[in-house]
Amino acid sequence: MHLWIQPCGPCADLYGQPATAEPHEALTLNGAGAVKDARAEAHYTCLQCGGVFARILAGPPGRQTWMLLNAGQH
Repeated sequence: MHLWIQPCGPCADLYGQPATAEPHEALTLNGAGAVKDARAEAHYTCLQCGGVFARILAGPPGRQTWMLLNAGQH
């Protein structure tokens, strides 16, 4: 299992973007989590580079972002 990856261009571009940004075509949805029946986050994996994202959908607007979980950028 690789914990540190080099994200592909589309993943690097998506990292830190608002959650309203659409996933790129190589991302596949793994699952979603909910809090009190409202979707709070969604998890994706990139089929191109292996990047793992959390799309944060709840909380303050400034925190509703795309987080790249397994790269050395954070």
